[in-house]
Amino acid sequence: MKVRCPNCGALFEAEEEGIAECPYCGFRIKIGEARDFMYPLKIQNPRHFLMSFIRLQSISPNDVDSKARILEQKLYYVPFYLFFVEASGSAHHGYISSEGFGRVEFMNYIAVPAVEGFDELINYPLPAKGRRYFERSEIKGKLLEKTLDVGKARRAVIETVSRSLKKEAERYYHWGGVDVSLETRYAEMEGLVYYPIWRVTYKYGFFTYTAYVDGVDGRIPFAEFPISGVKRFVNLTFSSLLLLTGVFTGKLLMGYGITAPLGAVGTAVIGAYPSLRKSLRVKGRASEHRILNEVKEEIMPEEEAFRFARQLFREI
Repeated sequence: MKVRCPNCGALFEAEEEGIAECPYCGFRIKIGEARDFMYPLKIQNPRHFLMSFIRLQSISPNDVDSKARILEQKLYYVPFYLFFVEASGSAHHGYISSEGFGRVEFMNYIAVPAVEGFDELINYPLPAKGRRYFERSEIKGKLLEKTLDVGKARRAVIETVSRSLKKEAERYYHWGGVDVSLETRYAEMEGLVYYPIWRVTYKYGFFTYTAYVDGVDGRIPFAEFPISGVKRFVNLTFSSLLLLTGVFTGKLLMGYGITAPLGAVGTAVIGAYPSLRKSLRVKGRASEHRILNEVKEEIMPEEEAFRFARQLFREI
């Protein structure tokens, strides 16, 4: 019979019962038995890994390590449904044409938390090595029970794959506004994996922040962190300058009718809004395995300045 290795995903021939060893990675498989797996805990001090990651964020304060106070760090063994997914379809931009049509394909494992409240861990890449069969006696933290049914998890997998293929098409074809239609979709649940995750709550200043730390290798799936007051001040200053520039330019253009001044002020308001919004935020969010949308926006606002200047010159 053909067996798919739950560790590396390879297909190989094996007997219908007993123990089979994967010829590719050496993982030993119990044929016909339960497909529940676990990873042993290796990280005992999640604070060290968390603070090291936060210090790498360009907008975090320099003293976060010394002034952050840990309120709680709790170890959970989070159950993950492990799906093997194959999907293919078409991506198109605007009207279907040779310039706006392309093929997209996906084939990989996707892990989905089988418990609610851990949405940040959807499609978290579990390590390829270190998995073993589940032994309750080896659980050192709080073991979470499944609360999400397989059907709902499968739908989350398909949605995740669709978003992933859309982003891939946008990068590869250099399109914006891509639509993806999946013609084939296959998601087979390969097993249940219990994975150690630290949930850390800490306080910095007047605010409380939450983060997850991988209990196997110290990666940071998701973290909230304080934004430096200097960075917020820079954004506030920049937005104020944009607004003042728009008002000043509007006054200069008063002699050309009402349209030009209103256009200049309106353009300034639109250009200043992103920086003003950033200046009012006190919490940032980051992940070690994926780029969050708001992290992309945390680049210094030169791009916004050039966009504002181009719009302003059009008004003039």
